[in-house]
Amino acid sequence: MSTIQVKAIHMHQISRSARFTVALGMAMAAMAGCSVSGSVGGGSVDEGELAVQAVAALEAQTGATMDPSESLTCLDDLKTDAGSVAMCEYRVASGSVFDVTVTSEGIGSDDKVAFTVVVSDTPR
Repeated sequence: MSTIQVKAIHMHQISRSARFTVALGMAMAAMAGCSVSGSVGGGSVDEGELAVQAVAALEAQTGATMDPSESLTCLDDLKTDAGSVAMCEYRVASGSVFDVTVTSEGIGSDDKVAFTVVVSDTPR
């Protein structure tokens, strides 16, 4: 399974351009980690904020925006403890759904949580 790994902070359901799916697919094979930060309140990142931040990180890496007919929705809050996992779904315009795994890397010295986003390259 090819993956996209993006380090980020937070995510929820958000939609945005048709180029996103193509750019995301092309980026999967070549993408390395990158860092995006945001602040964290408490011991978890709520599913809504987690989705917002994941989309922002993926868009920054691909240079494309998500089509309005597509969405990324997180099903769980992400605990800030290193190794904690939250599952998300990326639904593309065709209706296909890709699993997205978000793993916390813990809170850094800047009091912000870092996480890795891994998008499956094959739909369910």
